[in-house]
Amino acid sequence: MNRKLLPLLLLAVVALFQSCRGPKGDPGPQGGDVLGQTFDIINVDFTSGNDWGYALNFDQEDIEVLPSDAVLVYVYWNDQGGLKAYRPLPQTAFGNNGLIVTYNFDRTDKDMEIFLDSNVPRAQLATDWTRGFEFRVIVVPADFLSRTNGEVDYNSYESVVKAFNIDESKVKKISAK
Repeated sequence: MNRKLLPLLLLAVVALFQSCRGPKGDPGPQGGDVLGQTFDIINVDFTSGNDWGYALNFDQEDIEVLPSDAVLVYVYWNDQGGLKAYRPLPQTAFGNNGLIVTYNFDRTDKDMEIFLDSNVPRAQLATDWTRGFEFRVIVVPADFLSRTNGEVDYNSYESVVKAFNIDESKVKKISAK
């Protein structure tokens, strides 16, 4: 008799779990555009007067960055085929006679700083290593990062632009001067 009741009992348990439902939750985020921010910092000079860096206060520029957000920074490096080519920071460049120059950044919840480092005294660097730089900053919301599952190459500016559907004609410009 146990063998006849076992399939019925199993069927009853499966039916019980199939019919159990909890309360309906809030709707999740809809697909489409990602809420993030993109802006350029232009006319950046690295000098002894600014301690070889440029600091940006997010609140002063009306930029919202949450602690969980990722901040991606790219330096405009050169033109390729009539388009601006950006490289991700940190970016290291090599010059003549063993010169090494690194452009890097750090950030907090309130601000960020882009800075220059070198293997020689920075005051000895030619102005093409220190003057007139442009940086593209993209703030990536944490929920977007979790949804991409590694599908976006954040080291590739083009990949990020495509993933975010960034309209480069609408990017906010912040002048360092």
